[in-house]
Amino acid sequence: MAVGASAAAALNDMNAMNDMRAMKALTAADASDPSPPALQVQALNVRLGDRTVVQDVGFTLARGATLALLGPSGCGKTTLLRAIAGLAAPAGGRIAIGGRDVGALPPQQRGVGLVFQQYALFPNLTVRENIRFGPLAQGWTPQRAAARADALLRLIDLAALAGQRPAQLSGGQRQRVAMARALAPEPALLLLDEPFSAIDESFRLPLRRAFRDLQRALQQSSVLVTHDRGEALELADEVAVMLEGRVAQIAPPQELLRRPASRAVARFLGAFNLFERLPAEATARLGAPPPAGWAAPVSALAVLGPDRQDAPDPAGLTLQATVTARHLGLHQAQAELRLDDGTVLTLLEGEQALAPGQRVRCRLPLSALHPLAA
Repeated sequence: MAVGASAAAALNDMNAMNDMRAMKALTAADASDPSPPALQVQALNVRLGDRTVVQDVGFTLARGATLALLGPSGCGKTTLLRAIAGLAAPAGGRIAIGGRDVGALPPQQRGVGLVFQQYALFPNLTVRENIRFGPLAQGWTPQRAAARADALLRLIDLAALAGQRPAQLSGGQRQRVAMARALAPEPALLLLDEPFSAIDESFRLPLRRAFRDLQRALQQSSVLVTHDRGEALELADEVAVMLEGRVAQIAPPQELLRRPASRAVARFLGAFNLFERLPAEATARLGAPPPAGWAAPVSALAVLGPDRQDAPDPAGLTLQATVTARHLGLHQAQAELRLDDGTVLTLLEGEQALAPGQRVRCRLPLSALHPLAA
């Protein structure tokens, strides 16, 4: 599935409907702000029984952007999504969609579309009927609902299967229909809970990239829940790392990969080498390390060739290490190193294959080191 020249007609078909949607959003929004953000969450707390699972969460999502809620199982990300949708009652805080406080509104009045891991399509309806079901339920005319469904079918590249029923489709095709059905009523906000996790790995990557193309083409404001780091970094404009019910850091993907806010964030992302302490030559140039230490992207560490001299590198550190393990990956091998002080590092292997027990010298640029908050 791709959004390109073949989708131009579908986008043109939706121009008038998008204009109407924009007018409705402005009418519903706070009159004091002609262009409110897609979503505002302020000091939100959610309890399940006697346990607080979402604690003092706040963020703002710009219109047309995608936010990924990224975290391990049990961190509260799905509960937060359910609270935004109106499926879980907050214990405190505020949720505004398009500038409108929705705290007292039921799910069907919040203007959100929902996509879950399970497709939940109506098995007795065709693909086209599944997609136009929502608009018809909201009172759209049959002609307008049909036009919206046909436009979305072209965008998801399933127009040829419009008359098929869900059982006749593959898992990836059913998920594309589920996304189109959620988008059909022109929601102010699209909420997705692990939408690609049930898809076979070979189809997952093209499907999520197709979703990103669709989201950008429609400028659809979206919140995505995922535990997949690669998925979050690829699909989101901003990523909120959730740990133990709190947002530990929220930042654009590149910023997150350069400057983790804490040791916990760096460890969860798994893309950093962590240093409790640095050699004396480093602390002299960088200052004393903070209590939580330093982080450097795994990709910043490189093995020095045998032709390099041992003279100090003014732009980086030279580290002596022993290779303790080598792990063969799909695209690139990784080596596990141990410095003489016991620090364990990960190295992305280059042209030189490494072997356990081998002694190596590594270079780490000073510019790659980032101090971690206590």
